[in-house]
Amino acid sequence: MKRFRLGAQALALTCALIALPTTLSAAKPETRPAVSTAAIPTDYKEICNALPAKGLQHPYLVFNEAQKPAILEYIKTNKRAGDIYRMLQLEGERYLRVDADPAPAMNDIKSRFSGKDDHAAYQNYYQYGSVVCALLYQLTGDTAYAKRAYQLAEKLCEMDTWRLSAHYFENIYTRVWPYGVKDDQVAFPFDIWVGDCAADLALTYDWIYPTLTKAQRDRLRSGLLEQAVLRVRGNYDYQWWANAYKCNWSGICFNGLGMAALTLLNEDPQLTDVVIRSIEGIGGMVSNITHEGGWQEGRHYSVYGLCQSMMFMDAIKRLSDGKINMFLIDGVKNAPADFALFGMTGNFNDGTFRDKGIGGPIGSPGMYGKLAAETGNTNAMFYIKTFLNRPNALFGGIRNNATNTIWDLIWPMPTDIPATKPADASKHFPEIDWAFMRKDFGDDYMQVATKCGPLDDPHHGHLDAGTFNLTWKGESVIGEFSQEFYDQFIFNDDRWDYLNIRSLGHNVVLVDGEEQIIAKRKDQPWKEGIGGKITKFESLPGFAYTQMDATNAYPGEHLKGWKRTLILDKENNIVLVLDKVQSAKGAQIDLLFHPNVEATVSADGTYAALNGDSTRMEMKSMSKAPLSLTKQNQLYYRIVQQAPYAWVPCLYTTVKAPSETTVIGTVFYPTELKSGANQFTLDESGKNPVIRYTAGGKNYAYEISDTQVKAI
Repeated sequence: MKRFRLGAQALALTCALIALPTTLSAAKPETRPAVSTAAIPTDYKEICNALPAKGLQHPYLVFNEAQKPAILEYIKTNKRAGDIYRMLQLEGERYLRVDADPAPAMNDIKSRFSGKDDHAAYQNYYQYGSVVCALLYQLTGDTAYAKRAYQLAEKLCEMDTWRLSAHYFENIYTRVWPYGVKDDQVAFPFDIWVGDCAADLALTYDWIYPTLTKAQRDRLRSGLLEQAVLRVRGNYDYQWWANAYKCNWSGICFNGLGMAALTLLNEDPQLTDVVIRSIEGIGGMVSNITHEGGWQEGRHYSVYGLCQSMMFMDAIKRLSDGKINMFLIDGVKNAPADFALFGMTGNFNDGTFRDKGIGGPIGSPGMYGKLAAETGNTNAMFYIKTFLNRPNALFGGIRNNATNTIWDLIWPMPTDIPATKPADASKHFPEIDWAFMRKDFGDDYMQVATKCGPLDDPHHGHLDAGTFNLTWKGESVIGEFSQEFYDQFIFNDDRWDYLNIRSLGHNVVLVDGEEQIIAKRKDQPWKEGIGGKITKFESLPGFAYTQMDATNAYPGEHLKGWKRTLILDKENNIVLVLDKVQSAKGAQIDLLFHPNVEATVSADGTYAALNGDSTRMEMKSMSKAPLSLTKQNQLYYRIVQQAPYAWVPCLYTTVKAPSETTVIGTVFYPTELKSGANQFTLDESGKNPVIRYTAGGKNYAYEISDTQVKAI
């Protein structure tokens, strides 16, 4: 059976980092992890049980009274911090001076159909404002802020639920559950919105505690207990996310639960059991960040899960005097920013809404500055300096995955860690089999992102083993069409029919229309071992290449084998693709390429022009067998009230298989290098295919075998 996979260094430890669930079986529930590492010591339960006896004095979660002068000095002496603080003050003034409090709103279970969620907006207003005003009280001592923070927080406590309507039984029951979750799920009292709200109310309680009467404290306690803690405590077996350690929900929910328990320890010391379970839960999720920093759900889900978890990780480290330090778990300690940095342009519809398919920078200076401070990681500092330095950005609020937030004040940017540029801008994440190739970081360089890993994420994963994105001059030339938003059924079993999830909507190969295997359907057993594999990755000074085998992602009825090689010519911003497809003779082979720029096929059908605002490229397909290059429209349908339909352009290279093995070459090159598209040739006369071309007056040739690429 498959097991949760940890980082390579973690596996080498004498004690396993986290003893995680050991089966994918839909019928067998997961067990609670046992924790024993240097990051989470064997006596972590004893450490947690001793916390109430320490006589904790509010504030104590993410800073204490003794540390406030350092925060205020940072605001005074650091221009960026000063600007953020002034914007924070203006936000507080809005809440103090203008009574714009919204009226209660129904929680409409069809909000993802209508595109309007007044209940969520109502909750956000009070949640956001309470944290802003509570922090301003701590930084100014002005009790007017504390009073307003309490008024706003009390509104949260009056709500019947903090859950998002999309996560009510009527909607979420039909989901296909992720890796590590049993199929039998019928109770959904706690979701990521509850987790976020609980964490925010915990901070508010911690920060305005000294100004509250007993009745006011009890009112906020009641909200944290009724809406969060008591919905879960003792009922972990009924929370689907409690063992879903490869899903961002696990960290987000346990963060809110753990922060709520920590902030209530003086009044409710028995909640150390919740603190303990939150350590196990967040430890389980963070342990599935790979040694190289990869996260299978994708870059945006990785940031959301980790940035929220970091609140509890910081709090428990502080309160345990550094004994429980989850920043030392392998994937965080070794490569905290690598998936964000190297993974840029890796937009595989992983929550990247309205990004025009680019897959740009994610996270924030506050988030990655904290990770750099905890790990000493120089890549994180380079990422911040190079891609997250946005001096004109406005106030980002209270989430530490946005720019210019309260966390930029609470977690000052380290000044003693150099921003060292990585020696190679290309990287392979082998445990999830995502790979990124580029000569250097930045829009001037062609950037290639590809993935060919296991298809074992039915929650957020797509049927896209072997797909790739090409990004140049800040534009997605070939890539994913923009998902834009979730509809009401995107996580249900219906998801496998959605164009952005099924193979038809990705840059893959189809034989007689056969698409990749659905490894998990609703309430059905897992199909084990489904997916592809990156078999070779190499980055050299002049070129880089990735070789993959996606054969095992298909049923095998029509597509008998598919190996793809991607080559990046770093000097000329040229990308070569060689596909070796095995099928019955006469089968129809379609290579799909989705452009995110204007695509026009030449009148003779020999090449396609790919023209964006800044980008001018061309694409040519080659094979000894007759082929056709056509532009077709695919129908993208979402079950929403407004704009449910969209046409998605796709370039099809179609070949009738001349034999049981068909070789097809595709080249993408800057139009300015064109001396005629026939300058590129595919030579199949030797033992291995060779692609030849001329660029800048220089001849190039690459021999491509199943195991390597040679420049000849």
